Amino acid sequence: MPKRVRHDMNMKKLKIGLLIGLLGYLFIGNIPVEAGALSLSLDPPIIEINALPPSTVTSTLSIQNKSDNQVHLIIQVKPFRAKLENGELEYFNSEDSLMLSNIKVLDNGAAVESVTLGPSQQKNLILSINIPQDTKTSDYYFSIIFVSENSLSPTSNASLNQLGIATNVLLSVGQKAIPDAIIEEFSSGLFFEKGPVPFTIRLKNKGIHFIKPKGNIFIKNMFGQSIGKLDLMSVNILSDSTRAIPNALWKEDFLLGFYTATLNTSLSNDGPNFTRSINFFAFPFQGMIVIIIVAIAAIIITNRLKKIRTFS
Repeated sequence: MPKRVRHDMNMKKLKIGLLIGLLGYLFIGNIPVEAGALSLSLDPPIIEINALPPSTVTSTLSIQNKSDNQVHLIIQVKPFRAKLENGELEYFNSEDSLMLSNIKVLDNGAAVESVTLGPSQQKNLILSINIPQDTKTSDYYFSIIFVSENSLSPTSNASLNQLGIATNVLLSVGQKAIPDAIIEEFSSGLFFEKGPVPFTIRLKNKGIHFIKPKGNIFIKNMFGQSIGKLDLMSVNILSDSTRAIPNALWKEDFLLGFYTATLNTSLSNDGPNFTRSINFFAFPFQGMIVIIIVAIAAIIITNRLKKIRTFS
């Protein structure tokens, strides 16, 4: 047998051996696995409430233990505010202890501060908020947080990490006024060689209640023809905060010429509405360079063929 053939066969055997060894390590090797990992679900993730004082408002919370272990959950109420423009929140110590004291979680009609769930058990709880007559007209933002404790016996070999899950509550007290907001920024790049085209949209809520604006972007070419539409994601913008609208991306690859993008946004079903337009230019330099090179090469080849035919 030639040496080259034997060498190729040996390399194949070596690769097969390494593959078998790797699979054996992955499937039967000494790999640590966390036993009894917890998994919780909580519905709904966001609760939006508009109430007039005095009143008591309620909402259902459905929490489920999706693991195979019993879990004991401590219930906490934490006020929050907007931290960054991407929707990130931060918790803080509230001076309005009266409002927090009026927030209860009920299990079968009784206020509870904790709940125990067996394996795969689901429980429906009631969030109850008492709003006194003298409650200030404003928004109140807080999370109902369920934090786990290790409820297994000390002799268990299972390893449980502390786990938390939360529902965010947006509570608006008082009559909702006409939304007061501005477009702080609507921009994009001035020049593109190709798509997609990202847009930056930042809205500032100047009012005392949260808003959930809706909007879209229409794109027209240099001839005034509508060639694209982008529906914007609807997000909550807390009072006195700025929010960047995510995923504002026009997914068009080939671009050529001048374009106009027009942002249309409505702060509520009843308005007010805002419109703003920007322009950008696109030219595929790299693609044109390739086309020019191909065209020059074709001309050169054609001329040479003509000369060959002439001399022949």
